[in-house]
Amino acid sequence: MARRLAGLALVAAVVLVAGCGADKISGPDSAAAVESLLFAAMNHDQIGSASDIVGQLVEVQDHQPENYRNSFLLGAASLWWLAEVQRPGAAPNPLLVMSQSIPNILNNFADVIQNDPVNRPVAMALLGAFLVDAQLDKTTGYALIDQAVQIGPEVGLFQRMHTRRFAAADDSLTANAVEAGFNFWEVCVGKPVDRANPDFTGLVQQPTTAPGKSFCWGSPRVPHGYEGTWLIFGDLLVKAGKLQAARRAYLNAQLGPNYNTWLHKSALEERLRSDLAARQATYANRDQAKWATIGLPPFNCTQCHASTP
Repeated sequence: MARRLAGLALVAAVVLVAGCGADKISGPDSAAAVESLLFAAMNHDQIGSASDIVGQLVEVQDHQPENYRNSFLLGAASLWWLAEVQRPGAAPNPLLVMSQSIPNILNNFADVIQNDPVNRPVAMALLGAFLVDAQLDKTTGYALIDQAVQIGPEVGLFQRMHTRRFAAADDSLTANAVEAGFNFWEVCVGKPVDRANPDFTGLVQQPTTAPGKSFCWGSPRVPHGYEGTWLIFGDLLVKAGKLQAARRAYLNAQLGPNYNTWLHKSALEERLRSDLAARQATYANRDQAKWATIGLPPFNCTQCHASTP
């Protein structure tokens, strides 16, 4: 049970990036207003407001049960709340957060998958990631992610990469994660990416609201999706022993148009200054607590959403 609860608290939230990259607000004014509050809170790294926003989305749902955009946002906001519950100020009672957020995640994403083709790919990817990371049902989780790859390749491939981050360095899942990361960037640029030197100089595009591509390059609501994804991918490349490619991945993050306002750029720069071989060596230990982190826990969603004040 302790391991499962730890998994729930670690649910990745970079996973929320793709869904939040959809900038078109739909539905009546009340739903749109809460949607704007959600993204403003994430952009300003206000995890303490997550509970209030979840409550407002529940209230909207009570009055608009067939507003599936709101259902999607309720699942996503609950995932953010749960994913960052261990941060100071996130919640006075983490178990209470789990009891409230988990049903919201399961029920609302399932509802969206069944009824909303627009938000379906992201809901599939997020629900799949939740099931895998929380160790509730890895088989179903991976299957949902694979389905998302078919209808929303950007978000699906990101989750295919990200959900394998806890595998051992010599596990085939780590090799699969790395390949999924390369596949993700190949979808973004529309051509093959050099496995040894994935240099994106001259390839980076401006943030956009275009479906799919906003996940690659960021959007006004997810201004640092590009930077955050390269950091995660770089960490996975280090684990896989591909140190030259990893350093290039970290350098690619600095090419992002919004890099200078990224809340977590200092963590990226620390990696570039570090001994990557020493970082790689940590993954030889079978005790995951001694590994160098993949990504930036306890930050999750806000790894890609949050800008400097």
